[in-house]
Amino acid sequence: MKQPYIERKFFFCTYARIILQDELLKCLIREKAHSYIVGVSHTAMSFERPVSVRKKKTLNIHLAKPMDDVFRGFNDTARNEIRRAERMSELRFTVNDNNWSDVYALYKTHRKARGLPLHPLSFLQNCLLFNAYWNEKLVSTVTCYDAYPFLRIQNIFSRIEHERADPRESRRVAGFAARRLVYEICKYGNAKGYQLLDMASVNLTDPAKKGITAFKSSFGGEVADEFTYTYKGFIPRMVGGMRRFLSL
Repeated sequence: MKQPYIERKFFFCTYARIILQDELLKCLIREKAHSYIVGVSHTAMSFERPVSVRKKKTLNIHLAKPMDDVFRGFNDTARNEIRRAERMSELRFTVNDNNWSDVYALYKTHRKARGLPLHPLSFLQNCLLFNAYWNEKLVSTVTCYDAYPFLRIQNIFSRIEHERADPRESRRVAGFAARRLVYEICKYGNAKGYQLLDMASVNLTDPAKKGITAFKSSFGGEVADEFTYTYKGFIPRMVGGMRRFLSL
């Protein structure tokens, strides 16, 4: 089982990202195990060392109940689109099929179209992989952190620039596939004893985030606090100070 503890090296510094593992996060910060440590948690915590905290909202779908009850928590639109997707013989869904070349190509296209920064392939490969194919062509992907007994969405990305004559049909297929993928993740987690699926932050006030917030909210779930903790060692603090000085 993969662990949501990601370590990367930058010259003389190491970076660690800890997802929903509070005791591990506390231990790494206490021991100053890395130059830069970022941890995501559902819990308000204090630390022995200087740590910055950012508080946001997330949506948690509780999975420790019959799957029919989980499904009933989705709104009408989500349930209807999932049922329609189940009748589309052209759609195929996989778990951990290791098709990373197509996944990363789709990821880069999706992020570049939105002006978002790119992470290396290894960043995605720390996650569970859920793919949707339309006529054997990858159309939608969800990567998901495995932090047993929790799951947390890392990325959702879809192919929206199809060669189809009707672009609305392309968006419809991609939308159905993405919604069905979240349902498949819920089924996966429910069958394997996970407690919840964290939809990874929701912004309830920014109009620019209205679409993705509506998508995530369509699966029901409970709005909860999400805390991001950041520890910076001497070198990252010094580099950050130099950047601020040079920007004056």
